[in-house]
Amino acid sequence: MSGGFPAKTGCARAYPVVSAVALSASLFVSLFALAPHWRSGSVVAPSAGARPPAAEASERAAVGADAYMRRLRAHLEQQPRDARAWVIFARVRAETGHFDEAAQAYEKALALPSKVARDAAVWCEFADALGMMQGGSLAGRPRELIDRALALNPNHPKALEMAGSAEYGQGDYAAALRFWQPLLVTLGPGSQAHAELAAAIARAKRVAATTISATGK
Repeated sequence: MSGGFPAKTGCARAYPVVSAVALSASLFVSLFALAPHWRSGSVVAPSAGARPPAAEASERAAVGADAYMRRLRAHLEQQPRDARAWVIFARVRAETGHFDEAAQAYEKALALPSKVARDAAVWCEFADALGMMQGGSLAGRPRELIDRALALNPNHPKALEMAGSAEYGQGDYAAALRFWQPLLVTLGPGSQAHAELAAAIARAKRVAATTISATGK
């Protein structure tokens, strides 16, 4: 899939995302509440608590999607405390649009004592799934999960991206900028990710200025 930062439309999902590092673009859904669409990709590196999505995709391609899911379900029946397997299951279900199942799987994974629960990226993915179930909104519990990710890693790119999106969606443009501006300096100048985020920041500043002008505050 393709898509831009706030203004492009016609993509399959509901909030655009910075995409500096292609992370098996078909596997991660990421939020960006500036426009009514979703797109794939993320600035984040593969999460430490679970297998990299590219490895998961490679294995599924080798054995076939249906066979892969049968194996995964059978494994989880035998090993229900395998947190990493629950994350893989959640990613696959999210990819195919089954966000309720994905959210349930993320919740099971994160409730288990493992490295997964200390992985900020997985908390962000859980927030993604819940956001999709809310029609693209990060308000409420998704925002709480993003805060959990930031508590684990205050500089986590995807968590910063999503926190800014959540604040933008609630109309707090100054708060959105507080998350996005530190993220911008970590992105390579001249990259598509840098250009997209810079455009989103500029738009947030314009909207904030318009709001201040309209209210006289």
